[in-house]
Amino acid sequence: MSRYLMLVSAPADDRLRDDVRQGLRPNTEFLRLEERHGIELLDWSQLWAPASSRSSRQSLVHAAAGLRRLRGVDVVFSDGEQVGVPLALGMRACGFQTPHVMLGHHLTTRAKRRVFRLLKPQTRISRVLVHSSLQLELAVNELDLPRDKLVYQPYGIDTDFWNPGSDNEEPLVVSAGREHRDYATLARACGGLPVHVYLAAGSLFSQRAHHNTPAVWPDNFEVGFTSPHDLRRWYSRASVVVVPLVQNDFQAGVTVILEAMAMAKAVIATATAGLPAVIEDGVTGLYAQPGDAESLQELVRSLLDNERERRRLGANARDAAATHLGLDTYCAGLAQHMDEVNGRAPAGT
Repeated sequence: MSRYLMLVSAPADDRLRDDVRQGLRPNTEFLRLEERHGIELLDWSQLWAPASSRSSRQSLVHAAAGLRRLRGVDVVFSDGEQVGVPLALGMRACGFQTPHVMLGHHLTTRAKRRVFRLLKPQTRISRVLVHSSLQLELAVNELDLPRDKLVYQPYGIDTDFWNPGSDNEEPLVVSAGREHRDYATLARACGGLPVHVYLAAGSLFSQRAHHNTPAVWPDNFEVGFTSPHDLRRWYSRASVVVVPLVQNDFQAGVTVILEAMAMAKAVIATATAGLPAVIEDGVTGLYAQPGDAESLQELVRSLLDNERERRRLGANARDAAATHLGLDTYCAGLAQHMDEVNGRAPAGT
């Protein structure tokens, strides 16, 4: 039987597993891969210096631990370039030929461009999975990654955890996340509306990510950090979920968009160049133009005033998320990629 190892950039410890079992947080792709596909996990809790947030040092320690586990492994799967790139460089230095699948989240930062062009970690990466079609094209054209090593893999979430709630909708707008968020535009758009705005604006993994916030928050804004369980209640009570983004070339915001869609909410997201085509504009949600506070305000106002339209968009969104973007579908795709590079499944099956 083939042996697959996944490097997980998070602690898959007893606390996480207990929280998932108790319904306090959504299941993750790595726990589902372990449970249903027999993937071995090498997560942060197994490192000699466990950590709870991402850093370059943590990624190097993680990659080194992965190298020590490679003997006897048929496929190694790294859950992001932050650990996949140093792992690939270490594999080349140590002579490992193990098939290596890597998730690529944001490959085109200035530093990563230099690494791919000069150090060529792609020589020890069998397949790169990206959640954004733009990232795929940029990787081919600007990073010298072979086209046949790149695959567009839609993201997926736990649609059992993120499911429509029973709370009555309130005059409430909710947003969440930190990475590449444009909360300054949201503040200009919603600061004068008769609505409460709640932002769960924290992040465990993107503490220094670029974002745009107002100098002073409007009086109707509440900003905080909340648990997934409590965030689900905020979504459930919301009339509209907005994901405002600064222009970028990757899939920033996709997790919150999918969470809100799965909760059957009317979603408005910024139409950035890098956001994958998760939302079908006017069918499963709405797109606003980057930095355009007036048009965003009009979209929010129109949905607040039209319950029938909110319910139509929300129902379509839930159906799309549950049918195509759930955790089982996502994990089955990841497992198939590992099988393919191991020669166990024909491409395209």
